[in-house]
Amino acid sequence: MEISIIFENEYFIAVEKQCGIPSQPDKTGDDDLKTNVEKYCKNDCFIINRIDRPVGGLVLFAKDSKTAAILSDSITSGKTEKYYYAVVCGDIAGSGYFEDYMVKDGRNNVSLIADKDKKGAKKAVLEYNKIKTIADDDFGYLSLIEIRLLTGRHHQIRVQFSSRGYGLYGDTKYNKYFYKKHGYYSTALWSYRLKFQFNGNNFDIKSVPKGEIFEKFCN
Repeated sequence: MEISIIFENEYFIAVEKQCGIPSQPDKTGDDDLKTNVEKYCKNDCFIINRIDRPVGGLVLFAKDSKTAAILSDSITSGKTEKYYYAVVCGDIAGSGYFEDYMVKDGRNNVSLIADKDKKGAKKAVLEYNKIKTIADDDFGYLSLIEIRLLTGRHHQIRVQFSSRGYGLYGDTKYNKYFYKKHGYYSTALWSYRLKFQFNGNNFDIKSVPKGEIFEKFCN
């Protein structure tokens, strides 16, 4: 696998993951991003922001354990700003703020909206702005949105939008239009921007979304 490097210094490296590629080794044994980044760096690397296999975009790796601890703390404390582009089915309102509680079903690898008092429930928060809506023969409308992810729950973006009737394009797990369809679909979700501080310096790393569904909004 040839890796696409967006930014690199002596402490960390940001690479672009294509949809369908695992972020790190999993039970499938398929070629994964982490293994190939380590081959390039000729050293063990630490994944900071793993993204789901159907999702594309920026993945950050630390080159040493000390850097990994600093960057991971920045993620978990909310100091790192994480932005995504997504395409949802429908004409969604211009902007919004979602706050829910979610539980993870590890056996079935899904997450669900739940009451906050349910065992294992964790708060999930995001905000979004609609960039553009276009007409579509199959879905009526498709909307391109920018998301700022304020927490990092399992399948959070996909679950929160589908629960409100705006499933992500291509999402075979949560979007009723694609649910359990045969063949592989890339989910129209792209990790496009990471903003954080490290060693007193500000970093703002960006990646341009790839794929036909995003290209529809360029016309």
